[in-house]
Amino acid sequence: MTWEPGLPVLTASDHADWQAWRKARKLKSQRQRRAMYPRIDYYPCAEVLALIRERTHGRVGGDHSSVIDALVLAAFRNKVGRFSRTDGG
Repeated sequence: MTWEPGLPVLTASDHADWQAWRKARKLKSQRQRRAMYPRIDYYPCAEVLALIRERTHGRVGGDHSSVIDALVLAAFRNKVGRFSRTDGG
């Protein structure tokens, strides 16, 4: 490998080395992200899907994950009556 991070990509060999480095970096980041935030496959019923869709929007907090988080937290708070958040929010 002749190319190193921080150096310009000048030759075809540099480009190949850069692509290999970039791919390895992406895979490492993906593994770290998946370790922190496990993926949960969830298929809501039509009624729940309608609730989610009416709360989604193109601003911060309007994505599906944020909406589902808010709905779950609201249901938990209503059931338990209290909830201590660990994320500082």
